[in-house]
Amino acid sequence: MLHYTKVFSCHQKEWLVFLHGLGGKSTLFYKQADFFSKHYNLVFIDLPGHGDSTGLPAKYYEATQIVPKITEVLDKLKISSAHFLTFSVGTIIGNELMLQASHYIRTMTLAGPVLKFNSWSKFLIQSAWQLRSLAPYMVFYKIFAYLIMPKNSHAKSRFYFVREAANLGRKEFIKWTYLLKNANKPYEQLKQQPTTIPMLYLIGKEDHLFLVEAKKAAASNPYATLHIIDECGHVCVIEKSAACNEAVHTFIQHNNLYKKASSL
Repeated sequence: MLHYTKVFSCHQKEWLVFLHGLGGKSTLFYKQADFFSKHYNLVFIDLPGHGDSTGLPAKYYEATQIVPKITEVLDKLKISSAHFLTFSVGTIIGNELMLQASHYIRTMTLAGPVLKFNSWSKFLIQSAWQLRSLAPYMVFYKIFAYLIMPKNSHAKSRFYFVREAANLGRKEFIKWTYLLKNANKPYEQLKQQPTTIPMLYLIGKEDHLFLVEAKKAAASNPYATLHIIDECGHVCVIEKSAACNEAVHTFIQHNNLYKKASSL
């Protein structure tokens, strides 16, 4: 089972589950913990090979393999449904969750959503894959960090990315690189299999790699909302944490009110 941290404050509060990005761990959401614990019961999950979670016995990872491990945690905690806040590569798992296990999901927030890569990022991921047994994996990770977060204002986010990825290790990095190569699969499948789950695409205005596709995704889905944060790059949950927290909380509360009104 994956390692998780539970913040339980009230039986009557709803659950909010957090899924981090590649190379990080659940402590990425340290700026969300205090705010959201006032409103929800929280579960922070370390993805396979990250933080205190061991890797899965698989040669390479696919999103379909990760979802049962997430639901295993939910079942253990007797959580029948929850809101989800996913970030970066965690949004790939979020999309797969909506495909495989929609009954667990009340709302889905995709922060810094990884939907499709442009030609440069595809080339870098493919290079990392082709040279996986030769070049040090941190070389590719550092280049990728600069590609996603190129501005001086993104320096803190780049530092966090690189520091945490050093703990991932080559073996796990290779497994996750395979998943990255196929990052768009859950997203494309969702477009063919529409869902009524309320979705929030939460993205920084300077998240140049993923902003265009996030706009397209939100525009094509009547159940999706787009929230763009000014002067913010990819790691919006750190760079503009207060704005992110408020946007997610407002989104969840709006959908709760909508559901209550619809049931009258």
